[in-house]
Amino acid sequence: MNLILIRHAETEWNRVGRCQGFADVELCDIGKRQVEELAKSLRDESISAVYSSDLKRAIDTAKAVAEYHKLSVEFDPDLREMNQGELEGLTFVEIRERYAELLSAWGQSPETVKLPGGESLKELQERALRAVEKIYKRHSEGTVVVVSHNLTIITLLCEFTGVGLGEFRKFKLKATSKNVFLFRNGHFSLDILNDVAHLSPELIVEV
Repeated sequence: MNLILIRHAETEWNRVGRCQGFADVELCDIGKRQVEELAKSLRDESISAVYSSDLKRAIDTAKAVAEYHKLSVEFDPDLREMNQGELEGLTFVEIRERYAELLSAWGQSPETVKLPGGESLKELQERALRAVEKIYKRHSEGTVVVVSHNLTIITLLCEFTGVGLGEFRKFKLKATSKNVFLFRNGHFSLDILNDVAHLSPELIVEV
């Protein structure tokens, strides 16, 4: 199986720096343009299935890809972004003001931190792996597109490349980036990381 992990396109919360986890935020205008270019770049690929988290920003990204292949999108809540708990919806300025101690711990050893009312990176990684395992059982052959979220994909990158969760910042993902894994000899190996060559220069944004 070839697995194409795609980070969803940009939302307004991404643009203004607002913490975004389980909140069901829609794509902004730039995000909608990113989705169009992403979908066109995959139209000639032989794709056997498209999966998505059940949040709008991922669903809309996935549907654009699926349309070219006359596929329906399968939804899985295990592919959601990290549950941000009490931090959900706050700006990063507000988080720095209200949760300085938490941010300090997150900066020093993020793998040990569970967000108040939310998840830890390990819990996120476990459910993301559960989602991929379900997908692999259904599609051991062919190419599958999975649209998910920044930290969700990064925890999978950590697992498949042998990087500890404490080093998760080694990976930086842009909106609508493609991350391609090949399942060979019993494990996933990274083939392409953070590919945004399909986007026009003005649509490549750091979020």
